[in-house]
Amino acid sequence: MARQTGVIQISGTVGGVVFAKDGTVRQKQGSNKSQFNSSASMQRVRENASEFATAASSGKLVRDALRRVVALASDRLMVSRLAQKMKQILNLDEDSDRGGRQVLPENLPALVGFDFNAGSALSSTYFGRVEPTLDRATGTHAVNLGELNPSRDVAAPQGATHYRINAAVASLNFETGTYNSAEVSTAELPLDNAVRPAESLSLPLVAPADESLVVAVGVDFFQQMNGKFYPLTPTLTTR
Repeated sequence: MARQTGVIQISGTVGGVVFAKDGTVRQKQGSNKSQFNSSASMQRVRENASEFATAASSGKLVRDALRRVVALASDRLMVSRLAQKMKQILNLDEDSDRGGRQVLPENLPALVGFDFNAGSALSSTYFGRVEPTLDRATGTHAVNLGELNPSRDVAAPQGATHYRINAAVASLNFETGTYNSAEVSTAELPLDNAVRPAESLSLPLVAPADESLVVAVGVDFFQQMNGKFYPLTPTLTTR
């Protein structure tokens, strides 16, 4: 082993070389990738790493498919929260071995109610009826909104004068990592006492029978000033 002989005292790691307090010098030990891949003692670690990677990629697929409505309605921890939710869905796979569990269509209902903005949940912001309907046979999907009084049934942030409902449907293939999606939004609607009638937001999207359908619904808030709409804090959740 090498040893320092000069008068300069160095402690720590420099350029991959470790200078110890006792004067000895050694090369920093690198990680042993082959040991990680083959050691029996690392089996559980490999299994966990594989499933966390699957959960992360599945969450990214959901975010990418809904990105046009998710982008402005997410909190800073949304990515990790969604990955955690997808890991919970992985755990529902009772047919695959640990380390190889997958996101199965029959387990996706566990995603219902996930809020992309945890600090502004749709259920505590918009109190009107929101009911998605899916028709895979015709490829005609919709989000049905019930009658409501905006001033009473929408909990708008301070300064908001208008709101807008956004909806999206995505067809997801978690095996291939591919998707198709469609989005629709209402106009900017006034936050007044005028009762707004029930309406249906149409989302046409043809989806293969083996792909999963996910619907997201959110509300944006705006402040109108000099004829322009300035966005405020939005909310979004899966349905």
